[in-house]
Amino acid sequence: MTPAPSSPRRRFWGEAWRLAVATAAGLLFFVINVGFSLDLGADGDSARFAVLVLLDLAVGLAALVVLPFRRKAPLVIAVALALGSAVSSLAAPVGLLALASLATRRRPGEIAAAVAIWVAAATGAMAGGFDLLGVPAPAGDLALTVGILIVVLAATVAVGISIGARRALVVSLRERALLVEEDQRLREAAARDHERTRIAREMHDVLAHRLSLTAMHASALRYRDDLDDGERAAAVETVHENARGALGELRGILAVVRDPDAADTDSPQPTLADLDELLATAQEVDARIEVDLATLAPVIGRHAYRIVQECLTNARRHAPGAPVSLLLTGKPGDRLEIDVANPVSGTPSGSRGFGLVGIEERARAVGGTTEVTPGPSEHRVHVTLPWSVA
Repeated sequence: MTPAPSSPRRRFWGEAWRLAVATAAGLLFFVINVGFSLDLGADGDSARFAVLVLLDLAVGLAALVVLPFRRKAPLVIAVALALGSAVSSLAAPVGLLALASLATRRRPGEIAAAVAIWVAAATGAMAGGFDLLGVPAPAGDLALTVGILIVVLAATVAVGISIGARRALVVSLRERALLVEEDQRLREAAARDHERTRIAREMHDVLAHRLSLTAMHASALRYRDDLDDGERAAAVETVHENARGALGELRGILAVVRDPDAADTDSPQPTLADLDELLATAQEVDARIEVDLATLAPVIGRHAYRIVQECLTNARRHAPGAPVSLLLTGKPGDRLEIDVANPVSGTPSGSRGFGLVGIEERARAVGGTTEVTPGPSEHRVHVTLPWSVA
């Protein structure tokens, strides 16, 4: 995982303060190195001393120049600055910064190689007298200096590894947050699709029943000339009542669209307890209820009501005026069986309408089954729903 890219301005100021800190620390190390060397007996007037001081400054300045490129070639820059730090006190803080940057990658092989080269170069320079004093360091001083160097390098590596771990954690948390946000977006999209499907099903189940009644009686008014005033007035009243009912139910559906929770609270959906009102609007329906519905769960009652409503709507649409038989049976606490049959006139269509699809979806949603028998003379729908004792 790689950190998220930062802005150019932020990267610039990040490099600027690192360079400033490394330069200040390098100058401090340089002054201390020169001062201690003179106190320990170095010949400050010799050409060798002057050349080594200039070399220290030149290598230090070169280290400051290449430091910003450490992210493009971390191992190469870290090794180069480790070699430079062996002959330049000004380059030492820059080398430590490059080593810490290399350690953020958390690659043990690269870290071990850079540390080993640094220790070897520093040991060789002190043992060979390649410093301002110009004499090889005694064995005791050499061992102490190398020990301190190893401790400093180990601390630098530890800091770099911790920074790398923190960056990886930040990246992981950022990616996890993005995944959670994407998952939430997908859940919301799925919820919206589910709600649209539910609304479409309610519109089909509710409005199709009302509008089919309206269309049937309107057709009677349009084509039948044998109706007397009373029959005509009754047909007009039926059209009027169903149109008003469809309008009211459409308002309820729109309430679901605007505020589903309020619609569920203020407008309870009909159940089988409202079956008499549904049958009162239908004609030529022989309804038989051979089971006590008192303990039927409301959710099953709502689905059963919509299934019966859709079956009556389909019968009226495909076989207008034909008698319809409705039978409700079952075993309380076990199952509810709905059987709707009507005669078929003409050749049955091979296509399935959305009404039957909605019936199957409702039955499947509560763990029920649907069996449709489109016979040549009779169309039958048999639905079995779990009782789900309330």
